Amino acid sequence: MKRRIIRIDEEKCNGCGACAAACHEGAIQMVNGKARLTREDYCDGLGDCLPACPAGAITFEEREAPAYDGAAAENARRERSGAPAAPGGAITFEEREAPAYDGAAAENARRERSGAPAAPGGAITFEEREAPAYDGAAA
Repeated sequence: MKRRIIRIDEEKCNGCGACAAACHEGAIQMVNGKARLTREDYCDGLGDCLPACPAGAITFEEREAPAYDGAAAENARRERSGAPAAPGGAITFEEREAPAYDGAAAENARRERSGAPAAPGGAITFEEREAPAYDGAAA
């Protein structure tokens, strides 16, 4: 499958390991003092590693690569952290339509968790509205 994936230029890589630490998926490992994409199927293509690289050795490219395996990457992350892998593939990833965000309910839940009382009678509300254009000269 052709997809967006990272590319590491080993000539530019200074071996600092910042990209490997920033890669939440565990797709990048340090090999002989250089960063290497060792698990293409763990690379989600989001690029958390790009801003971490001080040498600018990481870029995106579109190329043939195995499909991203989120469940395998998550189980590997859990294993690295000492947590047990999800039993029987309990961690799955699916695309679905999410419900609309309810800011007032989220704020009240946050307040409740912190011990603060919920806003009385819906005092906290969120609305979508047209905002005036920003005028930097007036500021």
